[in-house]
Amino acid sequence: MGLHTKWGLGLSIFLLLGAALTGCSSADNEGKASGGAGRDGGQKSGTPVKLNLFVSGTNLPAPQEDFILQKLNENLNMDLSFNVAAPNEYDQQLNVKIAGGSAPDIFSVSKAQMQNFVKQGILLDLDPYLERMPNVKKMLGENDLNKTKVDGKLYGIPKRAYLPMATYWIRKDWLDKLKLEVPRTVDDFANVVKAFTEQDPDGNGKRDTYGLTGSGIGSPDAVNAPSTFDPIFSAFGVATPGQFMIKDNQVVYSTLQPEMKDAVAYIRGLVEKGYVDPEFMSNAMTRSQEKVFQGQAGIVYLNWAEMSKDEFVKQYKAINPNAEWVQLPALTGPGGTYQGSFDVGSTGGRYAFPKQLADDPAKLDKALAYIDYITAGPGSFLVMYGLEGVHFNFDGDKVVPTDRISETGYAFNHQLTGRDERNYLTTKFPKQRALIDFAANEPRIETYNEMIPLPADFPLADKTRFEIEELTKFVFGNRPMEQFEDYTKSLQTQYGLDTYLQAAAGTLKSLGYLK
Repeated sequence: MGLHTKWGLGLSIFLLLGAALTGCSSADNEGKASGGAGRDGGQKSGTPVKLNLFVSGTNLPAPQEDFILQKLNENLNMDLSFNVAAPNEYDQQLNVKIAGGSAPDIFSVSKAQMQNFVKQGILLDLDPYLERMPNVKKMLGENDLNKTKVDGKLYGIPKRAYLPMATYWIRKDWLDKLKLEVPRTVDDFANVVKAFTEQDPDGNGKRDTYGLTGSGIGSPDAVNAPSTFDPIFSAFGVATPGQFMIKDNQVVYSTLQPEMKDAVAYIRGLVEKGYVDPEFMSNAMTRSQEKVFQGQAGIVYLNWAEMSKDEFVKQYKAINPNAEWVQLPALTGPGGTYQGSFDVGSTGGRYAFPKQLADDPAKLDKALAYIDYITAGPGSFLVMYGLEGVHFNFDGDKVVPTDRISETGYAFNHQLTGRDERNYLTTKFPKQRALIDFAANEPRIETYNEMIPLPADFPLADKTRFEIEELTKFVFGNRPMEQFEDYTKSLQTQYGLDTYLQAAAGTLKSLGYLK
């Protein structure tokens, strides 16, 4: 079929790179080198350079209590004002600052904001300055930097991508009680959710369980918001609704693919027979987690953290000490064996500089040095783990957290360029190492939405609303499957998807994803 699924290769390269970095000699060691990755980012003499940063964030302590910020300012001889706004308020506050002529020196932007600000001439082209950020060049590859390019120019620094974290989780104790094997195919899966619904797996004598629960029917963010049927869609060879894929060297839109109809028909069968929690469309992710902890369903698609962190295990064990949740390998279906999809353009953030920053060389130099410092070496360890000797120590090249590591819970705000994700997670969550590796290594269909600029005046919100509302009708049996082709034709023509696909093809070809 020619479907792009490079994640396994990309992950292997990433892991080899991580291993090479953590195992290198003192001359190259990220944590101890002098010069390059280990430089302090600037001289410590003279008056500290003032910088104003504004990002979307939460739970940041006051400046006098932010030991990470204090250490950054000390090491870089700067006076960084680190400001955050709640995610639901950030865009409006940023727009007010920029409209008022007081743009921050560094600020976070969404993909759409970056496009608009470039058109308005607000952002600084960072291509001429990339050589002055050697850590950024070293740690962020071309694939990362492509995420902050507009018309081929670099207008921001992206946060390195998260590892894939979601899998189906299943109640193994229920499987054992009903003498069922772990499902490997979509047919097996249907049999298991039927049994979990009809055969009283919790043994209370009541029909009060569902085979499957979850949240929604498709999400543009498979990392942070996995949805109910992601692995079902992928087993039929298609990403969740609303995703751009590459098939046979052509950009295609997932919802328009014939495999989408087959996947929806399968899901409809599970829903109509009562095997799926009927509230899955309204469940927030935390609600589906609560339901499975309470024993209301036996399968859910969630990140490893939501199911295996110590506090969550404690929660569900308090309700049922015999509950045993395990990760389910990717299901095999007509379209292959995949654990959902993953957007190769996904990033936890994009950080831009205003064009006028170039008029103040001292500020620009310090902003570049700051971004570079937190990307590798001592600066990256600081924003990941806190203060050496307080929150962590080194055992050779290995980071060993102390019993005060919990004080760094807010540190994610400072990780603007991301982190060495696998080493970070397995250092902070050593008991979950096998679960982290399992999720990261599962095969997934690649999608490209975050690489693709939105065409001017494209009605994204209206398109998405129509797309999901009509799909929901099919899934709940409120619209006959015979009308599915009419639905996809309306979606394609009424909302100008051909224009979007043409733009997508041009962008992905320019970035080297299409031949």
